[in-house]
Amino acid sequence: MPSSLVIAVVALVVYCVVNTYVSFRQNLDRAKRSGIPYVTVPVYYLNRLWLLTHTLWLPLLAKLPCSWTRWVDFCIPDFTHRCSIEVFRRVGADTFLVVSPGGIMMHTADPAVISQITTRRNDFPKPTDIYRSLDIYGKNVVSTEGAMWRQHRKATSPPFTEKNNHLVWAESIDQASAMLASWLGPAGKGDKTVDRVMDDTMRLSLYVISRAGFGRKLEWPSTDAKADVDSDYIDHSKIKNQGIDRDAGHSMSYTYAIHCLLDNILLQFLLPRWLMDNLPSKTVRKANEAYLEWGNYMKEAVASKKESLEAGAEDQDQLDLLGQLVKGQVASKKSKDVTLTDPEILGNMFVLILAGHETAANSIHFSMVYLALYPQSQRALQKDLDRIFQGRPPSDWDYDRDLPALFGGMVGAVLAEELRLVPPVIGIPKSTWGVPDQQIMIEGKSCTVPSGTYISLCSSDVQRNPRYWPTGKPTLPGGKPVHPVSNVDNDLEEFRPERWLLDDEGEVQISAAGMNKEMPTETVTSDGLAINEAADTSDRMYRPPKGAYVPFSDGYRACLGRRFAQVEVLATLAVILQNYSVELAVDQWATDEQVIAMDEDGRVEVWQKAAEHARDLMLNGLSVIISLQMRRGHVSMRFVPRGQEKFPDDGDEKWKKKHPDLCRGMEPTPNWRFWG
Repeated sequence: MPSSLVIAVVALVVYCVVNTYVSFRQNLDRAKRSGIPYVTVPVYYLNRLWLLTHTLWLPLLAKLPCSWTRWVDFCIPDFTHRCSIEVFRRVGADTFLVVSPGGIMMHTADPAVISQITTRRNDFPKPTDIYRSLDIYGKNVVSTEGAMWRQHRKATSPPFTEKNNHLVWAESIDQASAMLASWLGPAGKGDKTVDRVMDDTMRLSLYVISRAGFGRKLEWPSTDAKADVDSDYIDHSKIKNQGIDRDAGHSMSYTYAIHCLLDNILLQFLLPRWLMDNLPSKTVRKANEAYLEWGNYMKEAVASKKESLEAGAEDQDQLDLLGQLVKGQVASKKSKDVTLTDPEILGNMFVLILAGHETAANSIHFSMVYLALYPQSQRALQKDLDRIFQGRPPSDWDYDRDLPALFGGMVGAVLAEELRLVPPVIGIPKSTWGVPDQQIMIEGKSCTVPSGTYISLCSSDVQRNPRYWPTGKPTLPGGKPVHPVSNVDNDLEEFRPERWLLDDEGEVQISAAGMNKEMPTETVTSDGLAINEAADTSDRMYRPPKGAYVPFSDGYRACLGRRFAQVEVLATLAVILQNYSVELAVDQWATDEQVIAMDEDGRVEVWQKAAEHARDLMLNGLSVIISLQMRRGHVSMRFVPRGQEKFPDDGDEKWKKKHPDLCRGMEPTPNWRFWG
């Protein structure tokens, strides 16, 4: 018996080895025939076991010689963002394949290739298998393809209207004003260090979507955010002990339910519902209850809106996205058109709130980090705000008059530059799954993308590729580049919003006729699908080659909420920076009293310490769960009245003069590990 077991185990091992070798040889042969440059690796990037355990292997692999582990750079999550454009230089091409036994992947930072793929949606479909976890409430516009996607797209496109954007504008101004007040403290002196800027921008974006998306107004908490939320939760066991009938109401407030749902989103994705129902863990139990409660709130909202519409009511509340979706559902009953079911409406609203709130919140957060690091750009932005608003308070701002001016001015340039450096999705997913081999032109040569290939459109890299962007000299103090090995001889790793302004001096030049020019909008084609044909930036700004700037993707499957997010970010930044400046907090290195007593050189020294910490987090502290986000620390900031800034705008220049011995460039080392 033991001998039979040994033979079976040996046979299984031999079978796995042979099968792995045969699969690798087949994939390698297909890659060779494709005409596309390729590298070979032993591990498939999308292998679930590797994705779950790779962090355990990396310390061991790091002890081996670099020549043995070069392949690891092509297998770790987010590697194209971590390596930046240097990984493409290593391969020697802006488009290459990664060949493994488990499959073939293609990565591209070539604008022409990206444009071909995004415009040929039937030839390069979205790999919907990786989006199944998003269907926790129902199918949606993100997780579907083909005829089902067309149905979802037709239903979800109409709600994103200018009328809804007016709601976004008004709510963003209101919530941003409340958020700013909470940062300033009771006296409004700006002497309060804010450690949770990212958390608060997430809250702001969530509240804006709740109003413009669901018609539900949420008030900014006046006390600690966590306590404010937790006070609205009724523990399930206490409900039983107190004899409360749970079915008579909700055990969670709407605010708490949505916070708890999003805070535990990985549990929702990874664990099956039956397991979450039965695990004794308090965290899992609350996460599952949040899933049920938010779903119940949405079901009630759908039923309420449906009832009012069927009764013939038309009011301002129906401007929100949920109201528009339900309106389309009610109208389809009369015309007998195919429309979304109630679960599909919930599925689409869930995707909107999941992806939409992170995108806008991250842009606000990262914009403020960059503006604190680059005070001269911040002053230019504030000067432009003075030009646009002429001192008018936010209560007097007008969407139709002021938004186009923001979009085409320095605030729009800051948003464009932040999205260039930190796009929400660093690898836009496409594929040839379920379709035959596809011909594509790569640098004037006809090549073949093999069937079954997972494709990553590397937005983070194409937007830093010096082959397609004008470059300047590096400006970071001390001659130390932002990225240790990539773009060390140019400024494409640096935040420089002035690169978007067509005037050489960084001034915003706008004619009177151009002041009120409308924001570009999407075009509805004859098949009823709204496509993203409008530019992602104002026509007053620099226009990169098509495909070189894709923060919201491009083509038919471009982000539906693009304009929604832009309106929210532009309004929020304007509210915060009209009368206040954002500065790096230096509490870790000096007290307020010590800073006040310092001369200018001393303030430059302590500011540089805070700046080095912030730059390190921007380089090494970002990673992806849903979107690219700071996950290994935080940048502390202060918001001070304009004119009361503590640190000089030209601190970097003063640092260079004081430390000329440090002003040396840093060249890539051949033994550099991107992951070690």
